[in-house]
Amino acid sequence: MAKDKAIQSLVPAGATLVVSALLLRRWWRSRKEPPSFQMGLPVFGPIIQFLKDPMELIRLGYQKMGGIFKVNFLAMDMVYLVGSEGQEFFFTSDKYLDQAKMYKFTVPIFGPKVLYDVDYSTRTCQLRFIRERLTDSYIRSYTSTLEEEVVQFFDECWGDNGTCCIRESMQELLTRTSIRCLMGHELRVAMTATKPGERSIVEMLHILEKGMLPMSVFWPHAPIKRHRERDQARREIHEMIKPILDQRRAKADKTEKDFMQSVLNSSYPDGRAITDEEIVGFLIAAFFGGMHNSAITTSWSTLEVFSRPELVQELLEEQRQALGSDTEPFTFAAYEKMKKLRAAVSEVLRMHAPLFLLMRTVEQDVDFKGYTIRAGNVVACSPNVSHMLDDCYAKAKTFDPKRFINGIEDEFNFISFGGGRRVCKGQEFGYLQVLCAISHMLRHYDIECIDGVPPPTIAQDGMVIAPMQPSRVQYKRKASVKK
Repeated sequence: MAKDKAIQSLVPAGATLVVSALLLRRWWRSRKEPPSFQMGLPVFGPIIQFLKDPMELIRLGYQKMGGIFKVNFLAMDMVYLVGSEGQEFFFTSDKYLDQAKMYKFTVPIFGPKVLYDVDYSTRTCQLRFIRERLTDSYIRSYTSTLEEEVVQFFDECWGDNGTCCIRESMQELLTRTSIRCLMGHELRVAMTATKPGERSIVEMLHILEKGMLPMSVFWPHAPIKRHRERDQARREIHEMIKPILDQRRAKADKTEKDFMQSVLNSSYPDGRAITDEEIVGFLIAAFFGGMHNSAITTSWSTLEVFSRPELVQELLEEQRQALGSDTEPFTFAAYEKMKKLRAAVSEVLRMHAPLFLLMRTVEQDVDFKGYTIRAGNVVACSPNVSHMLDDCYAKAKTFDPKRFINGIEDEFNFISFGGGRRVCKGQEFGYLQVLCAISHMLRHYDIECIDGVPPPTIAQDGMVIAPMQPSRVQYKRKASVKK
C-alpha cells in the first residue's frame, strides 16, 4: 500500500519533469531561431496583416527586427530575409532551400510531369529546354516578328488618337507578342479565328491566370469555381494544341524558328522524346513568363517615362541615334544600343517588381547569421520591400534611371528576375518586349498620363503588383509618322 502511494506521488512529479524538459528543449531550440515578429491580435494579427498587405507586414518586421525574422502563420513559420546578404543566401542555398514545393500550385496550370511536378534532374533538363530557346540567337530571330506585332497592335488598337487604360492595353499587346513568338503562328491566328461556340486561346489563358490565387499557393486543388474553370481551360488548351503538334510533325519543317518548333526538334539527353503534354506545359509556362510580368512592366514603364517630359526627350534622342529615324523598324542591333531606355526599364523593375514574394521550403536545418532556420519552415524575400530600402539603393524612393546606366551592379540587390543561378531565364526576352513597345510609343505618339503614376496594388486576378486603377493615358500620333 505504501509502495502504491509512493508511486502515485511520483507520477505527477515525473509528468512535471517531462513537461519541463520539453519546454526547456523548445526554449533552447527557439533561442537559436530567427526572432519572432508579433503584431496586432495574438496569433491572428500577422495573418490579418498578411491578407491585408503582405508587403507592409515585411516592412514592419524589418523595421523592428532587422534583416531576418520569422512570422508564425498557425501551422507554419515563415522566415523573411530582407537585404542583399539574406537574398544571396536565398538564391544560393539550393542544398537546403527547395523551390518545387512552394510552386506546386503551378502544376494544374502547366500540367502533370512539367517543371514542379518532376524530380530535380528532369526539371533541370526541362528548364534547359526553355533556357536554350531564350538565348541571344533565338531572341534575335524573334525581333522582326515582335516588331511586326507591335506595329500592327498600335495601328489596329490605338490608331491616331484616343484614351485607354494602359494596363489593359499593354496586356493585349503583350498577349499578342508572347503568343506569336513563344506559342506559334497557328495560335496567334486562333486569338480571333475560332469556331462557333469555342473559346479562343486568349480566353482560356485568361481563365488559367484567374486560377492563380494567393490561396492556390497553399491549396492548389481547393474545390472552388476558379479552380474548376482553370482545370477545364487547361484541358481545352491541350486539345487545341495537340493537332498543331501533329501537323508540324507531319510536315517535319526544320526551318520554323519559333519556340514551339525548337522544342519539337529536341529530346531528353537519354534520347527520350518530349511528350505532347510536356510541350503544351512548356508553351504555357513560357507564355506566362513572357506575357504577364512583361505586360505589367510595360504599363509601369509607360507611366513612369511619359510622366517625365525631359526623360521622354532624352530617350527619344537615343532612339534616333540607335535607329536613324522615327520611322525605321526596331532591330536587335538597335536594341543593344538603347542603354538609357534599358536603364529606365530596370529602374521601373526596381520600383515596381511584378512578383512581390519569392518563396522556398527549408529541407533541413540550416544556419544563417548565427540563427538556425528549421526544416519545414518557409523562407521568403520580397523585391518590392528590399528594392525600396536606402541601405540597398541611395534615395530609394526616387525614380533615377541613371543608377542602372552601367547595368545591374549587384545581382543580389536587384532581384526582380531572381538572382544567381536562379535568375529568370527569360529576362532578356522580357526586356526585348518592353523596349520594343516603349520604343514605338516614344517615336510615334505624344502621350499624357491622365492619372499620373498611380500607387501600386496587388492585382485582383493574380499575384502581381500592378498600377491601381484608373491608370489612363491619352495619346496622339505624331504628324511626322502619320500613315
